[in-house]
Amino acid sequence: MAVNTECPVCGAEIARTNDMVVGELLECPECGSELEVISLEPFEIEEAPQEEEDWGQ
Repeated sequence: MAVNTECPVCGAEIARTNDMVVGELLECPECGSELEVISLEPFEIEEAPQEEEDWGQ
């Protein structure tokens, strides 16, 4: 059974694959946004946080 959710940025349908794990990053095929899997049951994704520069401090 296919499990889908929507991209939180553009609303495109995102399908869950059997090998997905929580914390996995993926790219929306429609808008190119970087998304993060936050839950598998129920399947939920959110826009991935932007990485901040690490200036060695």
